[in-house]
Amino acid sequence: MFLALGFLGPASSSVGALIRSTRAGIVSTLDVVFAVSWLVLVALLLVEAWQGHGVQLRPHGIRQSWVLGSLTVPWEALPAAQVPPRADRPSRLRMAFAKPLLVRRRGIPWSRNALRTDNVDAGFLAAAIRHYVCHPEHRAAIGSQAEYRRLLAELADGYGGKDVGNR
Repeated sequence: MFLALGFLGPASSSVGALIRSTRAGIVSTLDVVFAVSWLVLVALLLVEAWQGHGVQLRPHGIRQSWVLGSLTVPWEALPAAQVPPRADRPSRLRMAFAKPLLVRRRGIPWSRNALRTDNVDAGFLAAAIRHYVCHPEHRAAIGSQAEYRRLLAELADGYGGKDVGNR
């Protein structure tokens, strides 16, 4: 949110310069393109800050959305053996799909086969995904407080005993 607000100053300055040059009759196409680009950038950043871009585990699968699109991965598309134990980079968790035709991508893709993990612990996310792939009987309760407590208790040992509740 603060990043978007930080860009608001240069954007308003650019729009102000465009208005002044329009009044003076010396506006150019480059001025218009530059001002519109600033406004689009600020708008995209504000929408991203407002909506967020977190990974959501749901009873039907995994969903991640961002300002320009979304990725929905049904549980059936993930083989149990293919979910990595941790992220290959700090900001993403790469996944292999057993049934790629079930995966739905909308808009401009952030990545073809990775989840953004810059706002969540990638190791815990991988462990939770692996758990729900291996234990489909628990998927229906995803989202409930009781299931969250059960998942934390079950993953506490397998996740290295870390305090996973604060992630």
